[in-house]
Amino acid sequence: MKYEAQRIYIRAWTLEDATLLQEFQLGNREEIERTSAGRRDEAFYTLDGQIRLIEKWLELRKEGKRHSFGIFLKDTDELVGEISLFRIELNGAAKWVIGYATDRQHHGKGYMSEALKRVLQYAKHEMNITQVEAGAVPDNAGSIRVLLKAGFRENGTHDVPIQGVLKKHTMFTISLTDVE
Repeated sequence: MKYEAQRIYIRAWTLEDATLLQEFQLGNREEIERTSAGRRDEAFYTLDGQIRLIEKWLELRKEGKRHSFGIFLKDTDELVGEISLFRIELNGAAKWVIGYATDRQHHGKGYMSEALKRVLQYAKHEMNITQVEAGAVPDNAGSIRVLLKAGFRENGTHDVPIQGVLKKHTMFTISLTDVE
């Protein structure tokens, strides 16, 4: 199912998207590794690695723990990013977190702002989620701008493991009661 915005649409990943996702991961590897929590070996970037990743995402979706979407241009169906809403548990408390990445060739065009707004609507209306959190490294001004534009409010800092090293993140929260 597609969820449309002004210039983009989002849809859940399918196994048929593995090649697209692989091209996206390879083309944006440096940026993604700079901001992603998990370590990624060479096998991750293979087609089989991306198939396994999508299979994992689909399983987590069935379990109600993760909703991952590709972001596509409406006019051309070009993949311009990915966005995921996932449930984590810390100290026995569950919370929903959002993470995203834009293709470097499409930074600053507003596509992620459209996708984030659409995912927040999905979270509120289709999942009955009331609050979502996000984090950004302080030097990622573009990501912080996207979060603030969507209505997130700064909520302190937190150390997050990035490629095995703790990096300070500025944390943000949004209450979905204000989302249309």
